[in-house]
Amino acid sequence: MSVNNLLQAFRLNFVYAEKYSFPNTWSYYEASIPYSMIRFIQKGRGRFQIDETLYELEEDDIVYIPQGSALSCEASTDDFTFISIRFTAAFPLTDREIWSEILGFDAKVKCHDVQVKYYFNCIIREKGSVSRGKYFMLRGYLELIVGYLLDSSEAFLERPNTTRTIKADNNPDNRVEIVMDYIMNHFDKNIRIEDLGKRVQISSSSLRRLFKQHTGKSPSEFIIELKMVVAAKKILESDERISDIAYQVGIEDPNYFSRIFKKHYGVTPYSYRQLARK
Repeated sequence: MSVNNLLQAFRLNFVYAEKYSFPNTWSYYEASIPYSMIRFIQKGRGRFQIDETLYELEEDDIVYIPQGSALSCEASTDDFTFISIRFTAAFPLTDREIWSEILGFDAKVKCHDVQVKYYFNCIIREKGSVSRGKYFMLRGYLELIVGYLLDSSEAFLERPNTTRTIKADNNPDNRVEIVMDYIMNHFDKNIRIEDLGKRVQISSSSLRRLFKQHTGKSPSEFIIELKMVVAAKKILESDERISDIAYQVGIEDPNYFSRIFKKHYGVTPYSYRQLARK
């Protein structure tokens, strides 16, 4: 398939997006991620190691993390804030050669375009929408971002119109999208995996396997992560008691909430609020 034909055939499938903010004590490691990610740094500085390469990142940097990579991250400053988009494609992106040699896709790009920054915020806004056109909008913004990265990448030189063999990829399963939508609209409830399976008419074990395959996380992990993201936002933007915020995201035990929060953000909820307000 030629370069031009490859670009025309290229199809992105939105999985999930979220905005995160971490203190400088935060660090994270995840091996062999099953999707691709694009992250836009909005504030602060941090380090991402993607396989064997270390990237120093700062405000307005966009970093691409290929499917199948080993990823570790850490914050270098307080209030390290970024938007993370997870996605897959109509063909697997595990072959780095497809991106670097055919598409000319850099791992790190400095974003100078205000409109592209706006697209990232649009994705965060649109992911919570209940409109029928939601996933068309999300894919559209994602494709605009990828188009910008392709045009901005210094790696894109005059490349031969070579032919490559591309293996077939698993198509996204709309049952996962249905479950994710339900979780995002009911994260403050006590969600049982068995009930999620019934919503899409599959067993609990099949749902766990399918969900992990498409998102890289189990349904339980996804639910907890979502609760922590919402809680962190409330902690930063309000003066509500930590115990009240825990209850609002569906966790009745404040001590358990604090333990889980510290596991995700590296500090207690109280310290997270204090660090952000220094």
